[in-house]
Amino acid sequence: MTMKALIDTNVLLDTLLQREPFCKGSDRIFDLVSEGKIEGCISVQSLIDVYYFCKKVHKDNNKFDVIEKLSFVFEVIDISGQDSISAIMSDTDDYEDGLLLFSALRNNVEAIITRNERDFNESSIVLINPKDIDRFLNES
Repeated sequence: MTMKALIDTNVLLDTLLQREPFCKGSDRIFDLVSEGKIEGCISVQSLIDVYYFCKKVHKDNNKFDVIEKLSFVFEVIDISGQDSISAIMSDTDDYEDGLLLFSALRNNVEAIITRNERDFNESSIVLINPKDIDRFLNES
């Protein structure tokens, strides 16, 4: 069975902006999603963040191209009002990470793939660093 995983914004940006030394692991995540070995989800908030960063970096390109491509590769999950309330009421230090966490829980996500595991320290969801994905999949 394919693992359903939320891909954190930092992982998306590592690939899209080819940020060293992280892009190798994040590129691998994109490959696994494209191959159907991971059911990749992204938050609608991540699309907003990606648009913002890509607009700053690629001023002359169509900024919506990347959003369109991500929307075809990944399942885009929403953030609800209840997710917002849960994030505010939780012990999570970062509101945006809380939104991702509670959206992931509501959407039955099994894992969050992130470089910032400490940001999800209140999570009951499995946290996976992109550099560890192959080892994690081999152990599962």
